[in-house]
Amino acid sequence: MIQDRRGASGGGLGGMLGRGGGGGIPLPGKLGGGLVGIIITLAVVLLPRLLGGTSTNSALSTGTGVSPASPTTGSCRGELESIICGATQDVQNFWKREFAVKGLQFEVTQTVFFTRSTETGCGTASSQTGPFYCPNDHLVYFDLDFLAQLQQRFSAQGDLAAAYIVAHEYGHHVQNLLGINAKVQQAQQQDPSSANKVSVALELQADCFAGVWANDARSRNQFENDAEINEALNAAAAVGDDRIERKTQGRVDPETFTHGTSAQRTSWFRKGFTTGDRDQCNTFAEL
Repeated sequence: MIQDRRGASGGGLGGMLGRGGGGGIPLPGKLGGGLVGIIITLAVVLLPRLLGGTSTNSALSTGTGVSPASPTTGSCRGELESIICGATQDVQNFWKREFAVKGLQFEVTQTVFFTRSTETGCGTASSQTGPFYCPNDHLVYFDLDFLAQLQQRFSAQGDLAAAYIVAHEYGHHVQNLLGINAKVQQAQQQDPSSANKVSVALELQADCFAGVWANDARSRNQFENDAEINEALNAAAAVGDDRIERKTQGRVDPETFTHGTSAQRTSWFRKGFTTGDRDQCNTFAEL
């Protein structure tokens, strides 16, 4: 489930991820445009309970017995790599089960590790793009060096902070498989003035899908207690458009929002978590 491009040349930084790109996790510090918007990421921390222990060779608690450091790749041996690999596998195992219940086929995809820049189906991505999903090639991208730097500079602490990032990005993969992303792009093309509002709905639904996964993780006794979910809620709040704009430019402009406010992001994550039902994640009904 991991494709390692670190050390490979990704080309120049002239390309831009436009509205064909999937959403990511914004963080205070950088400003950008397009559907990807201000996509930098949260601090990444250990997920010892979620990953079945701190050892990189421990099995995920999904009943599959598959180690996060899968023999299919040697890219999951480091601490940070193991975190992302384990969460990637756990989230996708969940969605495979969910799709099967609905009589649907889930397409297992890959997380791409890259350094500095890489070519994607949505254009050239740089480390400043942060974690994101590209609906054109069905891949989730992470620059681990960039994540490691943010680990030291920003505070979104707790076991579930990194899981929220991974689950959010794979929420975009679910949207793509269900045809939601295609409908969003069509709506944006038909009415460009609504592009930001539709983008917000897309991002909030990915937050809600992340909450649905967290509900399942709790049912598998992956949390020490229910209070742990506050770690993910705090992370969602940290990347609200209003909080980012207030921190970076000292004012808030709702017309430029692409991901939703802190209150919206936490509300939709909580809805997914409390209901455990992706059908409750109809954020587009509020447009």
